Amino acid sequence: MLYFIAFPGYGQAVRCAPSVFSQQRNFHASAPTAASQQDPYALLGVQKTASQSEIKKAYYQLAKQYHPDTNKDPAAREKFVQIQEAYEILSDEQKKAQYDEFGHTGFNGGSPPGAGGFPGGFPGGFPGGAGGFGFEDVFDFFGGGFGGPRGARSSGFSSVGDDLEVPLVIDFMEAVKGASKKVMTDPIRTCDPCHGYGTKSGKAPETCKVCNGTGQQKISLQGFHMSAPCQACGGVGTMLHKGKECNTCGGVGRVRVHETVDVHIPPGADEGVRIRLGGKGNAPVHGEGRSGDLFVRLRVKPSTQFKRQGADVYVETTIPFTTAALGGTIKIPTVDGDVELKVPSGTQPNDVSRLARRGIQRLNRGERDKGDQFVTLKVALPKSLSKGQREILEKYAEVTYGTSPSSSANPGSNSSDDLHSGGGFFKSTLDKLKDKLHHHDDAEKEGDNDEKKDEKKSDKKNE
Repeated sequence: MLYFIAFPGYGQAVRCAPSVFSQQRNFHASAPTAASQQDPYALLGVQKTASQSEIKKAYYQLAKQYHPDTNKDPAAREKFVQIQEAYEILSDEQKKAQYDEFGHTGFNGGSPPGAGGFPGGFPGGFPGGAGGFGFEDVFDFFGGGFGGPRGARSSGFSSVGDDLEVPLVIDFMEAVKGASKKVMTDPIRTCDPCHGYGTKSGKAPETCKVCNGTGQQKISLQGFHMSAPCQACGGVGTMLHKGKECNTCGGVGRVRVHETVDVHIPPGADEGVRIRLGGKGNAPVHGEGRSGDLFVRLRVKPSTQFKRQGADVYVETTIPFTTAALGGTIKIPTVDGDVELKVPSGTQPNDVSRLARRGIQRLNRGERDKGDQFVTLKVALPKSLSKGQREILEKYAEVTYGTSPSSSANPGSNSSDDLHSGGGFFKSTLDKLKDKLHHHDDAEKEGDNDEKKDEKKSDKKNE
């Protein structure tokens, strides 16, 4: 079985940021490993009834986890080889059926041609073929092969860089009105001193004489022809001799740098909105191509005054009970400043008034396309009354309810006062005030009686 493994490291980079990676390439043919005797289902963590899509998904996840380019654990390489071998069996329906019936004995050197593996006892077959996962698939999956970018420019290889995402915390009004902010990122970029070639001279390295710059070697096995990465250059098509590597990137051609990016926040943005900045992500690690995108995810601080649901705004305000009874005009805060709100007479507690188009501009719409603002009216009752205020309310209660202010209004009455009171808010309000007044008067009488008793006691002592 043929494997192509790359081992990453780190080197010096621009502005003291670490290099993306440095490379060492190795290509070899190996005999069957211990994985050949392990259950491929257990290695991939799938059931025997798993579909091909489930098997492939499990392999992708494990390959990413244990690939030596990303996993520095010394045991990762062996694990990576094992899951490759397991996938070779389970990804081919014929091999999978053969394993289910005969186990590993069906994949030894004496297996008949066509019953798993290549004729002549090449154990386990070669990755690829019908239902297999060949070198081309591996190259596509890992973004252009296991080799690094060195020499890829001259070979014409093209890829797209990875996307980046960073959070950005903004105030409530910045989201409502829009704003311009700056974010710090650490993207991968082409090394400037060597222009991405990885050489001290900044020029393309020498073309590999073994593969003539193709990066591939053709292998013939008993009539079967296959392509594999060049053993001499590691599949990149060029040769970079030791000691001629760029001092900045260590021969990789890529570095990680610090950048400040301007971000325009559109009016109407909300929590979780992602702003896309094209080409501000990572440069491709392998070959030439466009950089990925930068996504800025917004985190909006809550407002102490407004509550938001989409483009609509909700606020609460408290009004005197006299304004609720008689009506009037009050000032209400909005996202565009204070406005006047007309309070109709007879307003009840928790009534809601709607201010049309006083909400937030809808995202990516015109300035006139706004939501509404909803105002919940809270009615405040006085905690204490002056003598004149009490007399006025008592007079109102007497006129409205007769000699017994706490009694219900005449159900058959059609007077305007009855319609306003109607046994509702004003009746309950006046009843509460009347109770407070009675309690206050009773307390004053008890106080007067106590004072009179104290005076009588004092007079008797003096006698």
